[in-house]
Amino acid sequence: MADYSKLLEPVKVGKHIWRNRIVMPACETRLSNPDGSSSREMADYYGERAKGGAAAVIVENTFVDDKESRSSLVSSGIYNDHMIASHFYVAEAIKAGGAAAILQLSHGGRQAAAGATGLQPVAPSAVTCKFVQREPRALSKEEIVELEDKFAAAAVRAKMAGFDGVEIHGAHGYLICSFLSPYTNKRTDEYGGSEENRARFPRNIIKKVRAAVGDDFIVGYRISATEGVEGGLTPEITARFAASIQDDVDYINVAAGIYETMQQYIIPPNYEPHAMVVPFAKIIKEQVTKIPVIVVNSLNPDTAEKALEDGCADIIAMGRPLIADPYLPQKLKEGRREDVRPCCRGHEGCVSLFFSGCPIRCEVNPACGREREYVLKETEDPKNVVIIGGGVAGMEAARYGAEVGHKITLIEKTDQLGGHFIEATRPSFKEDHKNVLEWLIRQVQKADIKIMMNTEATPELVRSLQPDVVILATGSKYVSIPVKGIEAALTPDKVLKKTASVGNKIVVIGGGLVGAETALELGNEGKDVTILEMLPGIVMQDEPLSQISLMNHLAAANVTCMTSCKVVEIKDGNVIYEDAGGKQNSIAADTIISATGLKADTDASAPFADCAKKVVTIGDARQAKKIFECFHQAWQVIREL
Repeated sequence: MADYSKLLEPVKVGKHIWRNRIVMPACETRLSNPDGSSSREMADYYGERAKGGAAAVIVENTFVDDKESRSSLVSSGIYNDHMIASHFYVAEAIKAGGAAAILQLSHGGRQAAAGATGLQPVAPSAVTCKFVQREPRALSKEEIVELEDKFAAAAVRAKMAGFDGVEIHGAHGYLICSFLSPYTNKRTDEYGGSEENRARFPRNIIKKVRAAVGDDFIVGYRISATEGVEGGLTPEITARFAASIQDDVDYINVAAGIYETMQQYIIPPNYEPHAMVVPFAKIIKEQVTKIPVIVVNSLNPDTAEKALEDGCADIIAMGRPLIADPYLPQKLKEGRREDVRPCCRGHEGCVSLFFSGCPIRCEVNPACGREREYVLKETEDPKNVVIIGGGVAGMEAARYGAEVGHKITLIEKTDQLGGHFIEATRPSFKEDHKNVLEWLIRQVQKADIKIMMNTEATPELVRSLQPDVVILATGSKYVSIPVKGIEAALTPDKVLKKTASVGNKIVVIGGGLVGAETALELGNEGKDVTILEMLPGIVMQDEPLSQISLMNHLAAANVTCMTSCKVVEIKDGNVIYEDAGGKQNSIAADTIISATGLKADTDASAPFADCAKKVVTIGDARQAKKIFECFHQAWQVIREL
């Protein structure tokens, strides 16, 4: 196993020495107050990442004026002097944890959400963003100069609030990025046209910020190396620009994408490759020789160490990994790589709540956004707890329960821990989820937990253990639709675990997450796959980025998706269905897979209702959902003991 010596090595940034090469990049938390000021929850959240060992914490997308600059419903703001005091708490918490405190300054530009300000968005030119679908108005030259000054004034406020530096957000299609990009800048004055003119706005901001804060204050610049759209920024353009500003800033933070390519480059879900920005960062680093280059985007400790060793970057930004485990840097320093809780890139909580402006949560770290409330402390009243079921909910309840000091017995009827999460992690694109499963099994096996494998729980056995509390985590079972001939269909677990043979022409009944992922795995194997879904869309329960990404990959794998189709019968290897118009059709298939959902296995949990004074049901045994509910309900039940 790697020793992560490069990651843990100090690095000079400006006139400062950072303790290692791991930073927390700007990720919106929605923990701000409605006016954009910081909350104590926000200070606790960022302070925890600093205490966990990150060298620097870059506080999220902070808008600079009280006009159009706010990009989302609950953005951070530092647009007037009243904002200084609340942001002081955040800077103080970060520095108390031993990290450098950096505040990212931003303007939403053409991508600002409709509910953010109530105003028409502004941009260099009236080019509509295809994601937010709002036409912006072009800024006047007077407004452009005013905004340059607003960035400088915001930087001064950040310095007054106690931050060590600011990061100018010139990436992701926001206003500064849209000036640099030929895709969005169609101006014909001195702020548009040539590469030099398009760079005038960001260069002016950099110079005005530096003049306002002085040389001792860190000024960084975040850039999208590529926008991923035809006619947009390329690594060659951005490398030239980055090289031209390296005498005026202290680091370049390399990201990629705009909102129109968000699912691929900005916040890629588990269907997308890892470390896609690293090659772009290398191109920029070849031109930027005087200051450190940071790279971000789906990096774990191993890919991060390799990026440093290969000279692709000088510093690694880890957003979602530090959301999942704030103590990742400390654990690496202590030689505890196996204890780092992995991010599964499932987007529940961190991304799914973004579009409604609700506060950040994490599917594998229930303390995220509630650090003070969920501080880990040993119980003063240890209980004898019996947990029935070794799936995700049961294992996490056992792990967390043992960590706070309860006596835990975990009973699992099979020879494997993991429940339905086992088959869910089998597809090739579910590597991150598999890492979570392996981490959870490892932590349970390392903890002071009595594990009874291959053991059928009975009321007699449970009572003999004399529990104070019984936690039912008996899981769920596949359900099928009441259709004649459905017994000929396979369930997804048999397909994904490869315990049943599968033909070449396949029909998957059900286009929810399980059905779509099963279809994608088979499509990637070269099978001829068709999904039949009753609803008008595929994976409609997913947040937009995961849905877009999954649909793109289904198309690339040549999976046919047929929606608003109701299956009425399976007969002689044919699936008969009604389309949206009520017309009956049929599809011949070598293999039929019924992926119409899971439901709580109430038959498995019912016998244990009176086995202790307190009996609680969690996870899929309560209602079949995602691992978000499994982790969060596990913590809730242990915290309530």
